[in-house]
Amino acid sequence: MKLAVLFFSLLSSAAIAQAIAKPAPAPPLKQAAPTLPTAACVAPSVQHTAALLSETAALLAGQSLPQALALQRAFASPAALAHQQSLQPSFQKLDERQLNKVKAFASKELSVSTQPLFYPFSGPDLLYAEAFFPQAKRYLLTGLEPVGDVPLLNQMSDAELAASFAELRKSLYAILNFSFFKTNDMRVDFRRNRLQGVVPVLLTFAGKIGFQVQSARFFYIDMQGRVCNTDAAALNVIKAPLIPGVALVLKKNAAEGSQELIYLSSDIGDTGLSKTPQYAAVVGELKQGATFIKSASFLLHKNYFSTIRQLILDTSPMLLQDDSGIPYKMIDKALWQPVFYGNYVKPIPLFAGHNQPDLGQAFKALGSTPLEFGIGYRYSKQDSSLLLFKRKTK
Repeated sequence: MKLAVLFFSLLSSAAIAQAIAKPAPAPPLKQAAPTLPTAACVAPSVQHTAALLSETAALLAGQSLPQALALQRAFASPAALAHQQSLQPSFQKLDERQLNKVKAFASKELSVSTQPLFYPFSGPDLLYAEAFFPQAKRYLLTGLEPVGDVPLLNQMSDAELAASFAELRKSLYAILNFSFFKTNDMRVDFRRNRLQGVVPVLLTFAGKIGFQVQSARFFYIDMQGRVCNTDAAALNVIKAPLIPGVALVLKKNAAEGSQELIYLSSDIGDTGLSKTPQYAAVVGELKQGATFIKSASFLLHKNYFSTIRQLILDTSPMLLQDDSGIPYKMIDKALWQPVFYGNYVKPIPLFAGHNQPDLGQAFKALGSTPLEFGIGYRYSKQDSSLLLFKRKTK
């Protein structure tokens, strides 16, 4: 199957294959690809309709939908009403405290672009990706969390719905209150909950934003860059060197074009990328307008994340990050123009070893623009900072 069909014209399989063919710094992987179900590389026999996907997104986001057809029974359940009454106030507070201010910042400080956004270390964080870059026609998110599946909510009992909604709200607690997912908690929740993997959270955020979900495709990418459509269940047995993923086509209204959300479940440390060199080729062909890094556990400060760090610097015309992104000392000021927002404060105790005195000095020397919202691990606005780097033109 051609990559253009499966990735909604995101990339070309020939271009990826050519990119992979270039000499790579990491040694080639010698292990064989994992064994897949016999009919893994086929279009799924049952595809979710746009109506089911959109209603699922709305229901998970705690919205009422009197005209629901595909999930009419689930929307009418007491569990759905309780979920709505619990989640909607949280979303409203998030909008008032964070997202409305993020959107105002983006409108003023970031160039409005329809170019793709690359968001590594994101998990399923569509919320902030869309708030900072609402016009992007394509979002490429990456995390370690499993892909999961579209939950069949109409097949659940009222008790199962209530338990599932409660687990979902618990998983969302950190990002609704602190602007980031807690990685360890998320990893446990997404494997233990009834609504497993990132897909239910991606759908929740799509519904909260107001997207209609046109389609969902599950796939994996092999080492030659070939993309293979498959059922979500088949992704449970897929491991490196294959990369499992999901692609959602989203649309806000009939007057606007569609946007594409792609999530890849992949280890992007140096060891992980040595097993999946096709990931770098995918990013190289993305031609993103910006890379966004937030609450990334300071992984890009470590030697064993050097490959993804260099890939970001090589492929991004613009980089927006908090202090957990690429260290300031590793960004060549002859190539990049920095702009600072907020106040740089040394990292929280958990990441105390990643203090950047040179960044603090740069904030004082170059000055910064006030930030009206909190972001990253220092999530109070008086202690938060954002760093914007634009590649200088020659």
